[in-house]
Amino acid sequence: MTRRILTCAVLLVPFLLPANGYKILAVRSAKATALGEAFIVQADDPSAVAFNPAGLADLRGVQLSLQSTWCNAYTEHTSPGGVKTDMEDKWQPVPSAFATWDMGTERFTLGLGVSLPNGLSSEWGADSFARYSGYYSELIIADYTLALGYRINEQLSVGFGLDYYVSELEQRQRIPGFAFFPALPLDPAVRIKGSGEAWGFNLGIRYEFNERHAVAATYRKAFTVDYDGDVAVQGVGSFGMETSFDYPGSIVLGYAYRPNERWTFEVNLDWTHWSQVGDVVLDIPALAGQPFAPDGQVRIERDFHNTLAYKFGVQYQYSEALALRFGYIYNENATAEAVWNPTQPDTDMHFFTCGFAYDVTDYLTLETAFQLVYYETRSIANDVGFPFGDVDGTYRTWAPCFTLGVVCRF
Repeated sequence: MTRRILTCAVLLVPFLLPANGYKILAVRSAKATALGEAFIVQADDPSAVAFNPAGLADLRGVQLSLQSTWCNAYTEHTSPGGVKTDMEDKWQPVPSAFATWDMGTERFTLGLGVSLPNGLSSEWGADSFARYSGYYSELIIADYTLALGYRINEQLSVGFGLDYYVSELEQRQRIPGFAFFPALPLDPAVRIKGSGEAWGFNLGIRYEFNERHAVAATYRKAFTVDYDGDVAVQGVGSFGMETSFDYPGSIVLGYAYRPNERWTFEVNLDWTHWSQVGDVVLDIPALAGQPFAPDGQVRIERDFHNTLAYKFGVQYQYSEALALRFGYIYNENATAEAVWNPTQPDTDMHFFTCGFAYDVTDYLTLETAFQLVYYETRSIANDVGFPFGDVDGTYRTWAPCFTLGVVCRF
């Protein structure tokens, strides 16, 4: 009986988070966010640890950068029958911190950083249309980075970063218990929860042709997190679970133009290798011997495609103390319609960003960033949740975010 209940619970889990749940733009740095993340060429503050370690080579002394981004998302689902449902909105903080030290040298700079390339959750009502496909999801990845920048000569610098990732995931949904097991609570809740860790690395290079023109490139290696956790079924109990998630590698190319001392323009092209993300395999020993999982494993198909993000940023040095910044990002979606689910409504996205930096003293800079994210309307017709519910319909989302940060120089 218990195995039959667990079998139904697992088979109804579409699992787990679509592509944009793995990677969130514009949350790591106040300056980079205000510039639409077109920043790998400039990379001239401690957040270079996260964007291009080659930029560390130009940072002198000891510097510290602290910031936090607050984001909210407003999503509306309209069913084929015209019923509207809103995702529950809430402001969520995403902090980051970076520190650099030149070690008393002219060419080397060491950097340390902690940031969250993902740290957000999404939640529909527990009794909403999404209850059988996932009404709550959360994926948190903390990236602890040790980086080193080295200036080879006046024009060329390179950098290396070693990444240690710590991750937690959780998804909640319901199963139609009344349909299979009348003794269970009506629509019992299922919770999948796990945690894991992984190692990775990133590389960066920057070349300055002259004071006006410079280029850069970065590479971030793919990595896989092995999660240990459990599947808990309301009214039944908890069962051990292991699984792995692939996280894609990426390559970013950038060009910066500085026509004079006041203006700086930069463009970046960000390619993410989503097609290397494999299917998800749930290893649940309690299922061993079942016809569909004789070895206790269940495979869930993923279908992602590679994406490009186009980034543009401009900075205007209004005065000696005040810099104004503006940016734009267009980010392609990565999730095929057949596996799309509402836990993270993946679609093509437009980021409109701005911000300013003000030098309070020679040693302290206050930075801000504001962004409005517009998700293109996406209409879905697939079999996720079928036959006990479906996620078909039209999704509309927009998200405001703001960042406040400081840079201290010692």
